[in-house]
Amino acid sequence: MASLSLPRVLQLKKNSLDAEREQFEKFQTLAIQKAINSIETPVKEKHVRSTIIGTFQEQSAITYWMVAIRLPLQDNRIVAWKFCHVTHKLLREGHPACLDDSQRHINMIENLGKLWVHLREGYGRLVHLYCNLLVCKLKFHARNPRFPGNLQLTADELDAIAENDVNNYFQICVELFDYMDDILTLQAAVFDSLGNARANSMTASGQCRLAALIPCAQDSSQIYDCNVRLLFRLHAALPADTLSGHRERFRQQFKKLSSFYKHASSLQYYRNLLTLPVLPSNPPNFLLQSDFGTYVTPVVSIPDQPPDEPDAVGSLIDTSDTISISQMSQATTPDHLDAFDTRTTPSPQPDPIVERDRLIEHLQNELRRMRTEMVEERNTIVGTAREQYARLGMELREAKTALEEERQRARILSEQTPEIKQKLAETEEKAKVTDEKFQKLKGAYTQLREEHIALIRQKAEVDKLSAGLRAAAAQHESAKLALQQQLNDRVKDVELLQQSASTSEEVEAYKSELTNLRSELETSRQKEVELQTLRASMEALDIEHKTTKAEQEEKLATLANELKETSETLENIKQEKEERENELSKIKEELVGLREKSTDQYQKVVEEKEAAVKQVAELMQQHQQEKEDLLQHNTILEVDVASLKKQLEEAKKELEKQTSRIVSCAGEAALEVTSEALSALEAGSAQESNRAAAGLAAKALEDLAQLDQVKGNEESLARSAILAAHNAAQLSAYATEVSNLSTDIALSEKLNLECRTMLTATKQCLEALKNGTLESASYEEARGHVLSVSQTAAAADRVNGGALSVDDELAGMDSAIEEAASKIEAMLAASRAGDSGVKLEVNGKILDACTTLMAAVKLLVQDARALQNELGDPKTRQKMYRNNPQWSEGLISAAKAVVFAAKLLVTSADEAVGAAGRLEGVSAAAHEVAGSTAQLVAASRARAPPASEPLAKLTRASRSVAAATGAVVAAVRAGSALRHDTEALDTSALTLTATRRLEMESKVRALELESALDAERARLAALRKRHYHLAQGEENGSITNGKE
Repeated sequence: MASLSLPRVLQLKKNSLDAEREQFEKFQTLAIQKAINSIETPVKEKHVRSTIIGTFQEQSAITYWMVAIRLPLQDNRIVAWKFCHVTHKLLREGHPACLDDSQRHINMIENLGKLWVHLREGYGRLVHLYCNLLVCKLKFHARNPRFPGNLQLTADELDAIAENDVNNYFQICVELFDYMDDILTLQAAVFDSLGNARANSMTASGQCRLAALIPCAQDSSQIYDCNVRLLFRLHAALPADTLSGHRERFRQQFKKLSSFYKHASSLQYYRNLLTLPVLPSNPPNFLLQSDFGTYVTPVVSIPDQPPDEPDAVGSLIDTSDTISISQMSQATTPDHLDAFDTRTTPSPQPDPIVERDRLIEHLQNELRRMRTEMVEERNTIVGTAREQYARLGMELREAKTALEEERQRARILSEQTPEIKQKLAETEEKAKVTDEKFQKLKGAYTQLREEHIALIRQKAEVDKLSAGLRAAAAQHESAKLALQQQLNDRVKDVELLQQSASTSEEVEAYKSELTNLRSELETSRQKEVELQTLRASMEALDIEHKTTKAEQEEKLATLANELKETSETLENIKQEKEERENELSKIKEELVGLREKSTDQYQKVVEEKEAAVKQVAELMQQHQQEKEDLLQHNTILEVDVASLKKQLEEAKKELEKQTSRIVSCAGEAALEVTSEALSALEAGSAQESNRAAAGLAAKALEDLAQLDQVKGNEESLARSAILAAHNAAQLSAYATEVSNLSTDIALSEKLNLECRTMLTATKQCLEALKNGTLESASYEEARGHVLSVSQTAAAADRVNGGALSVDDELAGMDSAIEEAASKIEAMLAASRAGDSGVKLEVNGKILDACTTLMAAVKLLVQDARALQNELGDPKTRQKMYRNNPQWSEGLISAAKAVVFAAKLLVTSADEAVGAAGRLEGVSAAAHEVAGSTAQLVAASRARAPPASEPLAKLTRASRSVAAATGAVVAAVRAGSALRHDTEALDTSALTLTATRRLEMESKVRALELESALDAERARLAALRKRHYHLAQGEENGSITNGKE
């Protein structure tokens, strides 16, 4: 077996990606195994970091899970605990695709937790709780794929995820509550397992458990922040009673989380690893939206870790057996080529011309590749520098634009400042005028108020005086009435006295008393007049008082309204004054801040531009240096190429010689193939031609098997390879054709399998020859397959030659029907020429009916052939016949039965018109024709399309055959009746003895006929039994041509 050394050199470069992938997997495997080990110590951060970096390099977690599931997770509790810790870190900080890649392993994590839950002490319960937490996290991210692994979201991102829908807020809040419950349950179990002694946190076993709570604390702070924001949004959109359960659940989690942070902060182990927030003493009051303004997001921060010591993982790459680019370039020179070949393989030295050709081609490819890489690298560096320069320029322009806008804004503010001051002064003047007006209105209001009070007091005095006057008037009225009564009494007394003629003294006394009373009455009348005058003056004073009071109240109300409006105006002016003063102070502060900010930003942009220009200059200098190095290396390679050009010319000349020899050898092989084909054509036998092809292929493979190396045997190899390939292909085509024509499915499948095996073996041999390898065993195996295919194809060809196809049988049936019809027509012509009388009439009717029947059968056979032609072309029909052997055998059997029935009908018709005159045979033969045609129709209809026109014609032809058969049977019966009438016995001239003798002969004849009938029926039954047995055996293939 021959091999070349230079392809192996090139193979190292072709498999570089595979080597890098293998190296990456080796690095990741070692890092994962170091991170997840069975030692009860905390997981080393550097190994976890290497694993996380690997997920970003791979952009998935496939390698991690491939290694992790092979770890003894179910055997070692420490390994299971560290696996949960590393997986949690990977889901939080790994590539985003880690969440999707981990979804398929949820069942494995659940089963792991169910396994370790049976270990109720130590790590068993902790692993179970951690597995539940991981499953909860994976399911949460599966339902909410927009949540990142570390759960860090801004308020806008949270609103975008929930789509500002209160239902989504509600659902996400419930899921986060479940997530938080799992975290709090795990941390409580971890602290319970450590006990109350804080010193446990400084032991290796305690730190192994506590280290896993760091990602849990990071998740808990983010979940707490999301829950607070979601609850405030829910309380803003839903009634408070609806969210009472949420508030109670949050309150319980708030207490547990606060206790968790306080407990963890007090441990010495956590002080240098993470900083935990301090939650407020009371949870937020979600019923007051103003509390959200005082809410502070808790942050769990992890300080930067010092660089780890060098790890053995960094030296995973074993470069002892690899070859650097410089070594390869040295090895590709002519001085080091032999040494390199000796070092790589102990195989014999290859052809120096081919080696030199491949070496030159390899160097040219390397030169082109290096030039391309140099141009691409230069373009990349220039493009990067241009993009950075353009980006910095754009940032500078943006900064200048922003600075100009700020300047414009400051200028506008500066221009607006005098106007604001002027407006402020005007406002102050307006305030002063308003104040003065207010003071005047206030004085007038005070004066009016005092006057109103004085008037009220005067009214009180007038009311008192009026009351006194009313009392005096009442007394005077009463006194007047009393005096009037006394006067009336006295007048009556005087009248009485006068009537009684009293003494004069009494009269005088009464007169004087009456005079006094009259004077008193006059006085009272004067007082009454005075009282009426006082009453009128009092009513006038009362009316005047009411009018004055109403005017004063109206005026007082007007002044109060004006005072109120003036007070409101004054308050508005004061408030506006304060707002203008505040706005002026803010504008001044903003103007000062903008000036400082614009100055700092401009200085920053200038510094960034200078740094960028400096960086571009450094990149250009570096690119120039690399360009000079590449040009120098290019010059060396061009010198090497020039030195090899002469060798290339010599190699080309030698190659042309070898090419001419190979072409000549190929021409000889082609000439030999053509000669064999011409000989086979002259012999006129396809079997001989294909047998010769098999022999040539076997001989060529045998010649290839006898060669042990390529060098020096190029012509023989080319000739044998061409002969083997061509003749194997020819043999395959012949075998395929035979297989398609074969009716034996098992033999056909065997032939196809052997043919496929032969071609595969031949292809493998030629591929090995193409690669420069010669394997005698494979060539011998291919030669055996060629001979096997040749023998099987010959056997199948012999089987096909001995059997007729369905199309052939149908064609033969058509010819047989034509021949039978011709014979019956000839019989009819002979009967008409030679017979007469009753015999001519009987024979004519029967033969006419037989001719009609044969015409109907002929039409049915033609329709049957047309129906078969509709199934496809001959190759398609042959394939269908081969795939359905029972159906094809049924068609062949039906065709043979029709031919047999037609021949039987001809024979019976010949006997009927002959001397014997047996008409019953014609009826039996007609029934046989009808039965065979019905069998043919049934077999033809089995595979025909349902709506086919030839099928409809075949059905109509079958009905015509049945009608013609009935006509034949009717003609036979009519002919028998006519003969019986003609041959009727005349008993008029018979004597008694002759009559008895004939009667006895008739009885004997009847008994003989009955015996013959029974014997004939037994014979018919035996023939039918034999017929059915032979038909079944022929269908099963155990009987051929009636022989078992």
